[in-house]
Amino acid sequence: MKNINDKTKKWLIISGGLVLSAVLLVAIMSQFKAPPINDLDLPDQNSNTQKVAVESPDITEKEDNIKVPPIEIAKKPSNANGVDKGTEQTIQPDPIKPEYTDEQLKNPDQKPNGEKVTEQDKPVEHNKVEKPSTPPKSDNQPQGGDVNSKGETYLPGFGWIKNSGENQGSVADDMYENGNKVGIMGE
Repeated sequence: MKNINDKTKKWLIISGGLVLSAVLLVAIMSQFKAPPINDLDLPDQNSNTQKVAVESPDITEKEDNIKVPPIEIAKKPSNANGVDKGTEQTIQPDPIKPEYTDEQLKNPDQKPNGEKVTEQDKPVEHNKVEKPSTPPKSDNQPQGGDVNSKGETYLPGFGWIKNSGENQGSVADDMYENGNKVGIMGE
């Protein structure tokens, strides 16, 4: 092999690799072939078969006459609310809009349906609206942020909470702005 130059060695290696790849490809493809289907051996029709004789017992008892009463179909109640015949279906009748006279519509002391207008129904100008008064504070009930003699702070909805000191924060130099950590998480 000393007489073979580098170019020839290169082509021999490439051609050998291609041949080896082709052999492997054929071997792999042969694994995916479906196995041939073997036909079942059917027995010959001329072979001796045994005859099976089934004897039916004689029924001496007569069945009683069964009488079925005629089926009565109840009449459907008429539904004045809707129609379900053919392709047209209505579930409810069309609503009837009441018609009011001009006198009923323009009367400020009475609603168009005939009810009298109350104080709550009358419109109030924006500037004349009274703000609801705040309920007086009771001395017995603590307000949010109150501190008792034990040093506990009252928070509405949570009750008295022990003071755990000032808030603490830390700076991580290996964090991105979005909170993703840079580097190995165990360190």
